[in-house]
Amino acid sequence: MEKFLYDNIVKIAIVITLPLWTAFALAEDIEEVIVVAQQVETTEADPLTTTTIVESILPGFTWTAGGTGAFQGYNERGAQTVHTTVYKNGIPSNTPGSAWYDFGHEIVSGQSVKVISGANGVMYGSGSIAGTVLIEDTINRSVTAKLGSSQERYISVAPTSWFQYTDYTTKQQARNDNTEEDRYENQSAKIIADAGDFELIVSATDYAYDYDNCYTASFSQSNDCLQDGEKFTVSIRNEYFTIGRTEDKAEYFTEGVSTYQNESSRDYFRAGDTVNLSKLLQVTYGADGSKDQYNEYDQDNYGVFLSVNAEFALKYNFGIRYGNADQNALRLGIEKGPFFLNVGTSYRRPNLYEAYGDEWVSANEDLLPEEGTGYELGFGALSLFRYDFEQAIEYANGYTTTNIITPEITTTDPDTGEVTVTPAVTEDVYTNAMYYNSGSYTTQGIRFANTWGPVSVMLKVNDTEQVRIPEYIVVVSWQQTFNGIDYRVKYSGQFDRTPGPYDFVAEGQEYLDDLTKLNIYVGKQFASGVNINFTIDNATDEEVEVLPLYNSQGREYQITVQYNW
Repeated sequence: MEKFLYDNIVKIAIVITLPLWTAFALAEDIEEVIVVAQQVETTEADPLTTTTIVESILPGFTWTAGGTGAFQGYNERGAQTVHTTVYKNGIPSNTPGSAWYDFGHEIVSGQSVKVISGANGVMYGSGSIAGTVLIEDTINRSVTAKLGSSQERYISVAPTSWFQYTDYTTKQQARNDNTEEDRYENQSAKIIADAGDFELIVSATDYAYDYDNCYTASFSQSNDCLQDGEKFTVSIRNEYFTIGRTEDKAEYFTEGVSTYQNESSRDYFRAGDTVNLSKLLQVTYGADGSKDQYNEYDQDNYGVFLSVNAEFALKYNFGIRYGNADQNALRLGIEKGPFFLNVGTSYRRPNLYEAYGDEWVSANEDLLPEEGTGYELGFGALSLFRYDFEQAIEYANGYTTTNIITPEITTTDPDTGEVTVTPAVTEDVYTNAMYYNSGSYTTQGIRFANTWGPVSVMLKVNDTEQVRIPEYIVVVSWQQTFNGIDYRVKYSGQFDRTPGPYDFVAEGQEYLDDLTKLNIYVGKQFASGVNINFTIDNATDEEVEVLPLYNSQGREYQITVQYNW
């Protein structure tokens, strides 16, 4: 049935778009497309109040495997991190080798962040099953300096409207089972240049992160661990096209000896246009493609897409994508005033590490794409969601088996009756870990988000089989200005998190520890262009261990001074 629908809808789409292909041109300005029946939240990642970009994202669930520099992930709609696609400056930037996007090395220097919930496979391709995050670099001519109580230092200089450089360092304790201080360093630069109708954006980051609990070549445990990495994105685009490249390199050292390295890249293009056929009818069409590379492996992805927005009593959206390797997606959205309904199919193609492995993980080139169907029903600030996953890709740990080379042999001497037993000959064989298609699972829940004057509230209930994702999320913030002074208070809580298979918890412990955090911000903007801000992060000094044994910082004081010209 599904194949029939795709085959016939594609034919219809071709007939509809044929007259338009004569004016075909490449399109990246997809943000101008009207969003029907989806929740969209936009925020500014501001260095005055946040350190990493993920801290500024409210709609879903954010987590970190330790302090600044450790892996930071984002989960939307109770799904896994790999089910949310991140675009940076128009380029899909989830690492080809893992399908994750690590926000841990995204130090804020002025970025716009948009989160679109729901199945977005039609417009954004592989991985956009539960949501999509769009990051756009911006440059505001300014100098920003920040000092923190954990030896934190931040300096960002933007002498022009097209160039900015940021330097960040801090020291912290990576794990709570030792007292060693671990450093994190991050140097990044970005260029935004306009040439007529074209825009060039270059973003480059070099970082070094000390962490604990790694292993030497002889498999002895060590806390002298270092990750040395680089991230790079370049994009060229105008109203009709985007081409670009993203790179992610990392090398891991144990006691100064290189033990592992990986390198991934993606070359990407997008082509298309948005046509307003009337005030009530908008058509977006195009094609996109990429070549993903991870170490010596590569993978091609390409597809065509069509999205139609119409308004006749109700607002409608219909979308379809058809791509290689069964990368297909459908979407139907209906909106009437505060009411909205969104149904869509999406997919996630196996990433290169899952398909080809390494010396520790066996290859499985027969992996099938994950398929997801999302349903969202909403009324104003309240939404109910459900996502069904098929052919889910999961990880199976390695195991050891005992193979019998020759069985035990018992012989009896016919003359003496003496019994002789020859023991069996065996060997232990280790089978590497492997990724496989495990079947299906469901995640569902309720989300409420609204603002009343200075107060904003987000409440979320997740019913999911995924580990570490909280069943309940609460975010309450208050923001007000008195006598020219800005005051902000933000409380966040995560409750009832199921432990993962490798989490260190007490025997019989049902949930990981609850996470609560209170942040306080006071700032003053002067007519001279100077901003002075004081922040208390984790004001109540709670233990905020998203992963057991991995530290996040306790109470942290920060003072920030910024001059804008």
